[in-house]
Amino acid sequence: MTDMALERLSGFKGSLKPFFMAVGFHKPHLPFNAPKKYWDLYQPGEIDMAKNRFKPQHASQFFDYNFGELRNYPGIPAGNEALGNSLSRILKHGYYACVSYTDAQIGRLIDGLKANGLYDNTVIILWGDHGWKLGEHGMWCKHTQFEVDNHVPLIVKAPGQKSGGKLTNGFVEFVDIYPSLCELAGLEIPKHVQGASFAPLFENPDRPWKDVAISYWPMGRNDPGEVIIGYTIKTDRYRYT
Repeated sequence: MTDMALERLSGFKGSLKPFFMAVGFHKPHLPFNAPKKYWDLYQPGEIDMAKNRFKPQHASQFFDYNFGELRNYPGIPAGNEALGNSLSRILKHGYYACVSYTDAQIGRLIDGLKANGLYDNTVIILWGDHGWKLGEHGMWCKHTQFEVDNHVPLIVKAPGQKSGGKLTNGFVEFVDIYPSLCELAGLEIPKHVQGASFAPLFENPDRPWKDVAISYWPMGRNDPGEVIIGYTIKTDRYRYT
């Protein structure tokens, strides 16, 4: 994927024509396989276990899921059996290796933008589509409304950005990415878009912003015709699910 993207970028060298490129990386998705050099960045004995290996009190029955996505792989205990520390360390080791592998690919892309004279005038948005439990709440994978599943990376670099390298505590949501990209690129934001551009946060990361961020996910079924949707609302102090 990175090689293909770099080849495409070379075609824009010296051109003033606008371009859009979406580059999606599979890792750190299961299975946790990455080149050995990235595994060697981490030592198993230095990998800590999740501290909060318990479920919140009074959580809905629909949060009691069995992370079947992981249990499909060989070597993972079947049924409801918990994963021991030894296996958990191997899995976390693999996850870390995959993150570092993808990080290296992102670095190659940025180098490619610079080599082709495109870096200074290109908007870059790096984001992940969901979080991932690594033993938190005694679970693995992503299919709940817990904080660790819904809090994701979002890093933006834009030409003329006054607040480069700064963190904002302002709430943003996935629906905000499209209108933000429109504003940063000088394009009209379509009327039907539900999100709001977070471009003003680049001028002042500490300015007042949204009060909440909302996520939802189908948690299960009561019967064949009824889907149970889980909702979670994040504020500056609480997450209500």
